[in-house]
Amino acid sequence: MAVLILTHPLDITVDPVIKHLHDTGAEVVRFDTADFPQRLHLSATWDGAWIGALCGKHRTVRLSDISAVYYRRPTQFALPDGMSDEERAWASDEALHGFGGVLTSLPAVWVNRPDRVAAADFKPRQLSLAHQAGMTTPRTIITNVPSAARTFAESCPGGLIYKTLTGSPKDAGLLHTTSTVTVEQAGDPGIAHTAHLLQEQVAKAYEVRLTVAGEALFAARIDTHSDAAALDWRSDYDALTYQPIAVPPRVDAAVRRFMAALDLRFGAIDFIVTPDADWVFLEINPNGQWGWIEQETGLPIAAAIAAELSRERT
Repeated sequence: MAVLILTHPLDITVDPVIKHLHDTGAEVVRFDTADFPQRLHLSATWDGAWIGALCGKHRTVRLSDISAVYYRRPTQFALPDGMSDEERAWASDEALHGFGGVLTSLPAVWVNRPDRVAAADFKPRQLSLAHQAGMTTPRTIITNVPSAARTFAESCPGGLIYKTLTGSPKDAGLLHTTSTVTVEQAGDPGIAHTAHLLQEQVAKAYEVRLTVAGEALFAARIDTHSDAAALDWRSDYDALTYQPIAVPPRVDAAVRRFMAALDLRFGAIDFIVTPDADWVFLEINPNGQWGWIEQETGLPIAAAIAAELSRERT
């Protein structure tokens, strides 16, 4: 049996996972979806099961041998030159539904299925499911009505945070996506141009990055030592210190319910811990980075991901 890893060629985060898999004797095959269709070829025949193979320049794996897939950070299909924009869009959709459709129909363990990742990326859904699972969540408004945004801002005496729903604009060159907002800014007419997520500012003692890998939960306390990092720790990694921390039983149980609701086997969850020791859910990245957390804390995240990829198919 083989573990298929889908990620880009420069992704070094998967290397310790591959090492753990090799140490257990597992066969590992690594491809990038950008190799399809020019350097990676799929032939799959349906006859009660998908029979065929993925063939790359140096490796071939039979579909029936794929027992697990680690969908890490693959890149877009690289289509041949000479196509019109319309042809390229059509061919990309065909590749997604053909290549992706065959792989996601295999009886394999996934970390994580790409359709589950896409569904989990919606922050409004995250907040709803986190609340239903029993986690504390911050008061939030999503609106394109300036008067509603201003009214909400006035109801947040502790301050207001703006967060993007999908990340920074591709040409903005920004790495972090959180900023403070005044009452006046919340009422800006520009709010009407698209959906905006505004959230009450939560008093914090420190933050936590909780990494879930299969049944294992790894929590790292993050303390910030600059004003920029205190607002968004992603803006100043040099001003951070880390240490492993125990997960309170109530939060542990809620996180497991939350992951089950999202049908995810991996996730990177961010919390604020208040001065009263309440863990407040902020968001989950279903395909978040974890390598630096393992390096800073020694938490065995790679081994847990490898173990999840090695478990028997159900």
